[in-house]
Amino acid sequence: MDHETPLQVDAEFYSFAEYVNFRRWCSYWHQIDAVLRGRPKSVLEIGPGFGTTTQALRRAGVQVTTFDFDPELKPDLVGDARALNTLVAPGSFDAICAFQVLEHIPFEHFDGIVANLALASRDKVIISLPHWGYPVEFRFRFLKDVISRAISFKLTRPKTWTFDGQHYWELGTKGYAIKDVAAVIDRHLKIDRQYFCPDYSYHYFFECSVRRD
Repeated sequence: MDHETPLQVDAEFYSFAEYVNFRRWCSYWHQIDAVLRGRPKSVLEIGPGFGTTTQALRRAGVQVTTFDFDPELKPDLVGDARALNTLVAPGSFDAICAFQVLEHIPFEHFDGIVANLALASRDKVIISLPHWGYPVEFRFRFLKDVISRAISFKLTRPKTWTFDGQHYWELGTKGYAIKDVAAVIDRHLKIDRQYFCPDYSYHYFFECSVRRD
């Protein structure tokens, strides 16, 4: 496998002013919730970014090991996700999460990376990816959340994605439809839930389980 594709993302990209905004905080909540619902004791977080999810999970009592290719982010493990199987033993973690990170690697490696995530996890794998398009988002609350509903999705038109300096691909563009990406994930994992992040439709989640067969 060719691992020569540059993956460098400037550390400044993850600065609070540039990276964290109000709607991204909504996504952090859903990331943390998705992980904690599986009740893991140990989690491998691929691409910890600003560290918000990492710290919240640790405060909740979860043992989190961070993994990134950039040593400037000070991850617990430094390496390339395409070679995760050479760095992490099979079944090492209860859950593995990769939030808004796999789009930084060319799609030709996506299948192999998902296979590596499935191999390293004992139970859950949770992935979120960017979805290109025009956001449609509604939230309805009534009587102090007695009735509460959130609707979030994207309107798209045909678009060919070209590398923008950060992302090699995004869901919703030509060749990267949700159903096609889900089919790749389904080769290695059971997809339990998939959804647009409420209040931030740019992020699309796949909550998966390791197959027992």
